[in-house]
Amino acid sequence: DTLVLAMGEFGRTPKIGTQGSTDGRDHWPHVMSMSLAGGKFRHGQVIGATSRDGGEIAHRPVTPGDIAATIYHHFGIAPDRTYPDHQGRPIRIVEHGEPIRELL
Repeated sequence: DTLVLAMGEFGRTPKIGTQGSTDGRDHWPHVMSMSLAGGKFRHGQVIGATSRDGGEIAHRPVTPGDIAATIYHHFGIAPDRTYPDHQGRPIRIVEHGEPIRELL
């Protein structure tokens, strides 16, 4: 029943000494890794791929919205559910995301 998600908020550049650094790897918003365990999902697979140097998405991007929708799916909450803002207007709990189909 427990879902474990290990990730950061960004990746690291594919090259050393970039963005003003002389020896390190700076923040890289294009590609990052994450790992999911449990949650009654189908595991034992790699979803998506990067370019050879890890610098760009080559196949099957997963967005932050997809991750949020997958977590809501685990809790039994439909990702298209809404809540009212302070003026009563409906706000979707997930913008631009669907549960990661390969895990379902």
